[in-house]
Amino acid sequence: MACEDYPCCGHESGDCPRLDSKGRERWTCVACGEILSFKAVSSICTRCLKRAARDEDSFGGDHNYSMNY
Repeated sequence: MACEDYPCCGHESGDCPRLDSKGRERWTCVACGEILSFKAVSSICTRCLKRAARDEDSFGGDHNYSMNY
């Protein structure tokens, strides 16, 4: 469900919160679309954050390559 005042709401297209059965705004994860908890501090769910951390570790950490010219 889109915001009542889209596009004046300021959200990107398709990025408006959904309303639950009690009329409360529920935001979704920007990576997978899962509904976030009310206490979420990020727009990415815990599962996607863990997956990203795991993928980063498998590629060698923070990619801090030295510049040897």
